[in-house]
Amino acid sequence: MNPLIECCEQNLASGGELLLSDPFIEENSDIVTYSCMNECVLCAQTLFVLFEGERIIGETPELLVENIKKALVAWQEEMG
Repeated sequence: MNPLIECCEQNLASGGELLLSDPFIEENSDIVTYSCMNECVLCAQTLFVLFEGERIIGETPELLVENIKKALVAWQEEMG
């Protein structure tokens, strides 16, 4: 079972779509997109996803992808 990454379509349109094309993230997680996640203030401020229910943010698309990868590796180590 892969960890769940939840994304807001509006946030992805601001540059976060880079995570959808990353092979490591694609292979090691399940990604769900919603039209809105009711996090409008956060969405307007920065790029973010929910990773297993916890927020991961990144000031740039590259930082968001990097932070998601770190969370994925930590999750994999914890789950064995």
